[in-house]
Amino acid sequence: MDSTIIFNKNNDINLINKELKKSSLSFKNRLQSIIYDSKFVQLVHENLEYPIIANERCGLWYTPTNSDTCYFKSTDGHTNVWSFSTRRLNLHLLPIIQDNGGIMIVDSTRRGKPIPDALSKTIPIWCAVLNTILYEPKEDYWLRLPDLVPKSEYNSILNLIPSFIEVIRSMNLFTKETHKLDKPLLPRWFYPGCSSQDLDDSVYNICLVSASKQVPIHKTMNVKTKNASVIQFDYVQGSADDHELWVPKSLQSSFGPIQFWKIFDQLVDKSTGYIPSWMNQRELEESVQNLLPKQDGPTDLDPRPIGDTGIYFGSINRNIEASELSSFKTAIILSDEYKVISIPGNKEEQTSKILQYNVPSNKKGSNLLRTILPDIMSRIDLSNTPIVLLCGSGKDISVGVVLAILCTQFDLDWNRLKALDSTKPSKTLVKQHLSKISNLYKVNPSRSTLQSINNYLFSNT
Repeated sequence: MDSTIIFNKNNDINLINKELKKSSLSFKNRLQSIIYDSKFVQLVHENLEYPIIANERCGLWYTPTNSDTCYFKSTDGHTNVWSFSTRRLNLHLLPIIQDNGGIMIVDSTRRGKPIPDALSKTIPIWCAVLNTILYEPKEDYWLRLPDLVPKSEYNSILNLIPSFIEVIRSMNLFTKETHKLDKPLLPRWFYPGCSSQDLDDSVYNICLVSASKQVPIHKTMNVKTKNASVIQFDYVQGSADDHELWVPKSLQSSFGPIQFWKIFDQLVDKSTGYIPSWMNQRELEESVQNLLPKQDGPTDLDPRPIGDTGIYFGSINRNIEASELSSFKTAIILSDEYKVISIPGNKEEQTSKILQYNVPSNKKGSNLLRTILPDIMSRIDLSNTPIVLLCGSGKDISVGVVLAILCTQFDLDWNRLKALDSTKPSKTLVKQHLSKISNLYKVNPSRSTLQSINNYLFSNT
């Protein structure tokens, strides 16, 4: 009897604690925390005057301006799994760095530390590898890490840099001839509470900005606003991380960082710059729902060419009239949400061959490529170009199909192969073609997509 009573009491305490935690991590508290952190980012930006680059996906929430993006994963900087990703080369940043003397990359972390691993290790590894390839190797391989990284970890990463460089050189992904920088890349770190740093004009300053303040799990914040009033909320460190887990279900399909900053001025109290204190969770959800545009207007198609191959790729984010694709001989649509409509029933009136595949923009869709890729490849006629491939993001599944075409039909200079069996597909070949595309555009085919492409290539050789 007594044990049952104790169990019930403990159970009640657990429920109370769970509700308290849920309340502190609420939608409203997360948005208030994002607003608070974005002010720090803006302050750093005003001092540095470098272009803001948001590290996808979290960094986008802290950058109100229409910033460019990059994709450096924290997992490539996790202890004992340090890596230089050949899938995420981020070489599109180099022209921006050259034109502006440096950049400012924004991210945050929720893991109880001041800097995410993407900023403290992944990007510094990237800088070290690029510098060593472009300039004379140094004893420390140009590796610079923040002081908070233990010396033992620094030494372990330093020992791996030569192997990263060897991989890049063996695949010819990055060379002095193809990529020219007249100064090395030097990472610097900025986060709430950090000491000031002097910039150096003799290098390209890669300013890595962690937006969030390191705090205990539950931290009540009393913020004095511009009208001298005080806004109180439970601060959530790295609150923007994994927004699919905290954005209310009613807003899941329509609300993200871009939409947040579009409606920001209408959502907040102009006198404070924050969401009004009187607004509860339900009222906030309703307000966001009412402020969001009911439907984005039609967007122009903007397919990107792959050199002079006659192959284009891009995104599809609405239903497309068949007439909009009239400049392409073949259009391949890879989407479960949108499609080509108003296709003439008479084949003689059809200016384009339309191939539509029900492919979701997620891991399931990437895996589905294994099944449908043989059919797609058999229906592509490179003697009848241009050809366009469209998927949900324009960066993943369509890029995977482009890679399959390049690896089987083109050499590394993107000239048609005269003998189709003259080049045997390999993982290295896939990475080399992907590197060339990455030099031109921001693309990010997922691991699952690349596995499906490799499965197709190697099962057909």
